[in-house]
Amino acid sequence: MIRLPPTVRRIRADRSAKRQRWAEAYDMYREAARAYPERVLAAACWQDAAGMAGRLGRYSEQGDCSRRSLALLNGTVLNTPLVRRTRIRALLALAESLYRTGDLTGGEEVARRVYGMAAGKDADFAAEAFHRLGQAQLLQGQVGGALTAFVRAVETARAGGQGLEVAQELVSLGVAAATVGDDATARDCAAEAERLARASTRRERTTVLVSALGFRALVLRRERRGEEAVAYAREALTLLSDPVGRQDVAVLAQSRERLATCLLSCDEPQKAAEAIDLLRRNHAEAVERGDVLFVVSSAANLAGAHALVDAMEEALAWAERAVDAARNAGQGPHMAASTLLTLGTMLQVRGKHAEADRRLLEAVTLWEQVRATSRNEIEHIDLLGEQAQVYRALQRCRVAGGDPDGALEAAERVRGLLLEQRLLVGRSSGPVPGPGPRTAAWTARELSEQAARNNTVTLVYSLLGPARPSVRSGATTAYVWVIAPGGTRRHHEIDLATVRAAMPSAVAADPAPSGGGTGGGADGATAAEPPEERLLRALSQGTVVPDASTRDSSPLAERESHLVTDAQLRLLADAFLRPVEDDLTAAGTRRLVVVPDGFLHHLPFNALPLRDSTPLVDRYTVAVAPSTRQSPRAAGGSRPVEVSSSQALVVGNPDPPTQPLMPGLPAPVLRALPAAEREARDVADLYGARALLGAEATCEAVLARLPRARFAHFATHALAGEEVLRIPGALCLAPSGTPDPGGGTHGDGAGDSYLRAGHIEPLDLSDCPLVVLSACQTGWGKPSPEGNLGLARTFLATGVESVVVSLWPVDDRATADLMTAFHRYLVTGTTTGEALRRAVRDTRRRHPRPEDWAGFSLLGNADLRLSPVARG
Repeated sequence: MIRLPPTVRRIRADRSAKRQRWAEAYDMYREAARAYPERVLAAACWQDAAGMAGRLGRYSEQGDCSRRSLALLNGTVLNTPLVRRTRIRALLALAESLYRTGDLTGGEEVARRVYGMAAGKDADFAAEAFHRLGQAQLLQGQVGGALTAFVRAVETARAGGQGLEVAQELVSLGVAAATVGDDATARDCAAEAERLARASTRRERTTVLVSALGFRALVLRRERRGEEAVAYAREALTLLSDPVGRQDVAVLAQSRERLATCLLSCDEPQKAAEAIDLLRRNHAEAVERGDVLFVVSSAANLAGAHALVDAMEEALAWAERAVDAARNAGQGPHMAASTLLTLGTMLQVRGKHAEADRRLLEAVTLWEQVRATSRNEIEHIDLLGEQAQVYRALQRCRVAGGDPDGALEAAERVRGLLLEQRLLVGRSSGPVPGPGPRTAAWTARELSEQAARNNTVTLVYSLLGPARPSVRSGATTAYVWVIAPGGTRRHHEIDLATVRAAMPSAVAADPAPSGGGTGGGADGATAAEPPEERLLRALSQGTVVPDASTRDSSPLAERESHLVTDAQLRLLADAFLRPVEDDLTAAGTRRLVVVPDGFLHHLPFNALPLRDSTPLVDRYTVAVAPSTRQSPRAAGGSRPVEVSSSQALVVGNPDPPTQPLMPGLPAPVLRALPAAEREARDVADLYGARALLGAEATCEAVLARLPRARFAHFATHALAGEEVLRIPGALCLAPSGTPDPGGGTHGDGAGDSYLRAGHIEPLDLSDCPLVVLSACQTGWGKPSPEGNLGLARTFLATGVESVVVSLWPVDDRATADLMTAFHRYLVTGTTTGEALRRAVRDTRRRHPRPEDWAGFSLLGNADLRLSPVARG
């Protein structure tokens, strides 16, 4: 037999790789690597072999080839372009091998090492380094970090001008965005990735086009366009009809999985059977080649698929296999927690409540390990969003097992954790802890004791999805606990299907897909906005075109034409207040704390009518809190907060900004607010202070006075929290003469025309217990287990005790009357909760339309009192 020179073998291997004959190329690269006497050339062949092993899904072999390449390179002192690029490629292949075989932390560390080598020197590899880093972080549940990495990957690929690379990174970014419910970004990424991949003429376009089509299918599925989704997924799988040895095994397995997911969403027995067959093939092949990720994911998906067709014994068996596979393969806690959630859900459906509770608590422990590694607030909140699914399953399990108190404890265990930590740190002199698990959860008895101390009745809401896997996601059930000061705790269950059936057809009609709903991850259940959530969103959007009589700037989107009506408020009250009304009456107190969940953060509780049509605020002082643990720091009889004239920060009718909130957005078109200016003057006069008006009301002026203020009142235009762009809202202030080289996005306020969360977050405002946001939609934001992620929560996290907000666009004159009345009551020693209650009552006499008064809400401490003092 003639032994070919290594160079000839490498040429033949390159030719086979170009023709996408991966198995053939893999063998030839290995032969060439063994035959080369020159270390660098041998290392290059081992690296190429690693790339082919990845194509074939042989991830252990991929890691072995990568390590052989790196070992040869580590023995050379050369640093030529070939050495450098071979080392980077070998490290990238090693990163993929590590996270594919279960070492997620190792994969992330190697990806970070590659980025350190490539940044600023090898732009060709920077995008792939970000890509590998994002993949490792996403698999570990570090969604915030993954989003950042994928955005950087897209930006880097765009700079290189390679359409296919951009398309591939857009798919990864879209998957991460869908994981956190950002359906609009996911949809845009899918559409652009498909367009770029179809337009390419390069040979390797097939793999990228398959990924783009598969992800487009999942986006369509989330929009309830099942048949279209199946068509896209079938096209993707058809493109992978090459014979064995020429297929990208990972892409093939992913395409089968996505087609199966789309088939299941059609809710047809024949298609469900086809889906199960595809998933079984995936599982068998993944076991054969040792692909840990697909062994686990295919088993978990088979559990869900069997549950959809009511084959619960098979579903339970597959769920147990998924858990065993994740544990035996040494997967990180994120993957194990996800499989335990699946298993716990199946056990609960089968009525095995004690075993389900045990498995779900295991998942809780693992999730808290994951969350303890989060590096920033966004990542922490994204993780809590995923973790909350386990707590919701635990709630349903405990209620079914006759333990509603245990379900209450599970509901509260996941809420307001980071906010609580920040406030605790703000009250102590110790170091700031990272976002980790809390050391102890509150018991139901402790919650009752707190209600007794504060003489409050507390309503705790929790929104739950279906009891078993479903082709339609979203909330199907609402739990409500009533915690009375006398020690009683009552649990109520609301069937949201009944609520929706009672809604008028105009409200309950299923809208055209808009991506505005909430849902699970990219491969999770379909997302669609339920009618009660759509109604709240409609109420928040107000009139079409803002004019001089509204404090709404509307720069982000056009508003639909809706006015708040008594009938709409009664619909919401029938759904979410009526089931607990008798318990409120029996509690014997007029002090009410509401802990909402999900879209209920946008519910105007103050305005909900009781059975006799009296608004709730007429009978109760109502405060909204992100969790039951954020109890008032000051009791009702505590000493009032003294406010001198120099400590009253009042802002009114600033000159309108001329710059956009963010690059790429239009600049807002704003008009003067004469009543807001009158409001600011009147409020300032009550404290003997001078208001910042017009051109004086700049960001620099506000930030200079805010840290030493005892209260702050803003009567201005505002931008609502924007979910897709992760903007928690902003207050519009006057332009400054100082140019802002950063485009108004930095936290020092220099030259900025907006007071943003980034300006507020670094401040310690524990000496400024009250902030009034007398502007439009200042109570709007993205709901999360950490509360409503808007400007109000940003203020609460800095130590502010009470924040007054609005839930929709508000009338300039009516708002001025209400806010002036609010402060007139405050300066007489009335508490914040009672002052707002009386101000709303007075305003209703002059402005009876609900949209003029119903949207105002108090977050935090309803027992705060202010006392103006003479000194200045």
